[in-house]
Amino acid sequence: MDKKFSKKKKIKNRILIHFLLFIILLFASGLSIYFGIFSVPNSSPSIDNSKSIDSTIKATRSKDTNFIKAVLPDSTDESITFSNYKDYLAYDKQAGNNSYARFTGRRINIAITGLDSRIGTTSNHADANHILSILIDSGKIEIISVPRDTPANAGLDDSTGLNKLTVVRAVRGREAYLNELARIAMIDKIHYYIEVTFSQVIGILDFLGYKNAKSVLQVLRSRKGLGGDDYQRCYNQAQFIRQTILNNYSKINNGILGNLMLRAGLALINTNLTYNDAQSIISKLNLSGFTNSPNEITIKIRPPIPIKFKVYDFTNQELIEKLIKKIENFNIIHNEKDSIKIDVFSLLNNVLSVAERDTMTKPKSVISKLKTYYEQKAWLQIENENQREQIRSRFENCLVSAYRKLNQPLKGKEVKEQINLERELFKLKNK
Repeated sequence: MDKKFSKKKKIKNRILIHFLLFIILLFASGLSIYFGIFSVPNSSPSIDNSKSIDSTIKATRSKDTNFIKAVLPDSTDESITFSNYKDYLAYDKQAGNNSYARFTGRRINIAITGLDSRIGTTSNHADANHILSILIDSGKIEIISVPRDTPANAGLDDSTGLNKLTVVRAVRGREAYLNELARIAMIDKIHYYIEVTFSQVIGILDFLGYKNAKSVLQVLRSRKGLGGDDYQRCYNQAQFIRQTILNNYSKINNGILGNLMLRAGLALINTNLTYNDAQSIISKLNLSGFTNSPNEITIKIRPPIPIKFKVYDFTNQELIEKLIKKIENFNIIHNEKDSIKIDVFSLLNNVLSVAERDTMTKPKSVISKLKTYYEQKAWLQIENENQREQIRSRFENCLVSAYRKLNQPLKGKEVKEQINLERELFKLKNK
């Protein structure tokens, strides 16, 4: 028995070495986005071609055979991955199935990418990779999710071991990343993108009503703490997106409330979607009969792998708290540290203090110093709402003043509008 466990442990260690690079989130987190915000492209989306899908599946299977074989032993051994932990609701036996349901009709494919950019940095590895594939005629949604370490063309020498999807976004940029994501997901094209960093996901989780947004993000990022592997983690994120859409889609259709959620949600994330796009896709989904029923949103994990995925109910606060405790216990036992825990208020206060001194004489320097933090909405990591608003207002004042000095009032106006939308969104949450 000891030899068998030792053998499996060695296999697991080889996998960890193979996947070593920025073990971080998300979705969503992606993760997720989590507001059910979708869009119609300006031109008509193409129709899936069954023949091309078949050839793509064949090529993907051939290329990733060793990768799948390496992951499979650790993924399917219940005693190793989950022990006797029974806080999941059911198994999903279809998400990793090799068969591919061929829906006919038009699709709108929206990439949801969780970037690993830590506060104030722009490393931009893609650590959560999901696609909302919207079947505009039949009113169905597929969430197609890809583990971050899936083999992909990052343009690096094979000896580096870094040719994987998470690296493509950082090394080759967004366009190359979206092309590789579409290839692995077995779709023809991605029409739109949504990108989020840690801060933005924390803000979204906060708005959705989770008591401890940072801890929930930790649950969605966790690979080792809950058992399982990158495939299960990827599935957890996809299931979170699915449940969030099911629970919030009706709010998006709620007149003034829905309009505010859409506008503020778009201001909170990085995306090429517009408000009109989002309104258009929602109208078309409603006309096609989409009722946010559970059987209208399915999950597919790609590349295919025959795993029984554990299904957690992320709307169950009691379950979330149990998962958080399980991860915390794991971290204590294995001396793991949560790198998200930093004093964000002090960090941003220091950054702003320097920028404020330069506002009158060095407006370009002010924008340069604050741009990354502003785009990340870094203040959303501050738990105290009064401190958060204090920092948010200082960002607003500094940037608006700097753009005014540079005779760019429209950019200053855009900053004010986006920050005011964010304020309105959280007032909505408090109501």
